[in-house]
Parts: sequence; structure tokens; C-alpha cells
Amino acid sequence: MQPHSTRRGLGAGLATVLLLAGVAAFAGGSTAVADPNTTTAVSAGPAGYTQAVPTGQPSQYDLPLERCANGVNYPISGANPVLSEPLTTQFASNVGLSEYVTFSGNQYYGDWQFVFTNTSSEVLSTDCAVLVFRAPSGSDNHGYTSTQQYGHPQQDYLEVPRGDGTSFYIARLDFHDVPLAQRQIVPGQSFSYSLGGIPNPAITLTQIRDSLKFTADLDLTANQALVEHYGTNRLTN
Repeated sequence: MQPHSTRRGLGAGLATVLLLAGVAAFAGGSTAVADPNTTTAVSAGPAGYTQAVPTGQPSQYDLPLERCANGVNYPISGANPVLSEPLTTQFASNVGLSEYVTFSGNQYYGDWQFVFTNTSSEVLSTDCAVLVFRAPSGSDNHGYTSTQQYGHPQQDYLEVPRGDGTSFYIARLDFHDVPLAQRQIVPGQSFSYSLGGIPNPAITLTQIRDSLKFTADLDLTANQALVEHYGTNRLTN
């Protein structure tokens, strides 16, 4: 996985996220004040679903477990289709998840973290999952982490500027050379996706949260149609 896209903002991991995610209460029993750098959590997706289980072992690249281990760029001509699609204004997912977003930094640079919890009754594989969301333009740092042991995934990734200081971001998580268990999230456990860049008042933290659409790979097709549709690029390892 490319080093630059996973170093900044992920060092603190979810411990930092959890510290940011509470509320600040004044001494003496006064009213609690919500942390302005953390949204409330929202939920989407079914509690029960069927996700196909891939066969194969780590590094067996011709078998389904490693279906997203290797990738290429998918250039498209003309305007990116995401620019003409309806805006997502409410968190959407094809599997049961809760999501909140936290920000750490200042007006010059910071890190946003999308924190997801598996609210379903199923063990979720995040391998080949696709995230589409809006955030300030010009991110230079993006990556995945989890509360469970995990293998760092590569990414098929694309930023599509909207011309208003915000961009669409498309990312597919591409695990490789690790067991299935290191690609999975059991019920009640969490994972996150981080984005580093310069804040922009054109979009609020709540709007960033609500713009996200999460598509798990349920049928071992690797969400290939989505990455080809949006014309993502495979980031170097």
C-alpha cells in the first residue's frame, strides 16, 4: 500500500477518534456541550444480509480471496458521471452500519475520519467495498484502519472536483496477502476511513457525514462495475 496515503492521520488510530467522540461537560452538573469536531452517529443498511465467502488463501492471486489484490487504472473520457448523479444527502449503505465523522486539526490542515460500526448481525468483509462521498477538495492523505487486526489495503481511488471547493471522492478498499479474518469486521466492531487536507467552509462536517454511500461487495464481483464507471486509479503499493 502506498506509504503516504496511510501515514498521516492514522497514527493515532481509533484511540484518538474515541477521545474526540464524547461530549464535554462542565463541572457542577451544568448542561453538556456537544463536541463541534464530531458529528452524531447515523445508521443505514439492513441488519441481515448474505455476503458470499471467497475461496483461496493469501497470495493465491487466481482465486476469489485475492480478487482485488491487483488493479489497473480505468480512464474515462468526458465529464465524470458522478458530477451528473443526484447528491447523496443521507448516509446510505447496503449493509448494516452506523457512521459518524470526526475532525482533528486547524484551519490550515486537518484529518477527517469516517468511523463505521458493524450494527448488523453478520460478519462483514470490507474487502473490495466502495466508498463515495463529498469533502473539501485537494486531499493528500487517505487510508483505512480497524479496531480488529487487519491488513492494510491498497486503494482504487479518484478525486473529482466539483468546482465549489469540494470534491467527490471514490475509493475501493483492496486487501491483499492477508487472511480473510483480517478483511472482516464482526458485529459491534468498528473500522474507519481517513482523509487529510485543507478545510473548506463550503461543506460542513454533518454534510460530509451525510454524503457517504458505502457499497460492500456481497457477490464477489469486487464492485468492478463501480470502479470502471467512475474511472478510478490504482494507487501504487
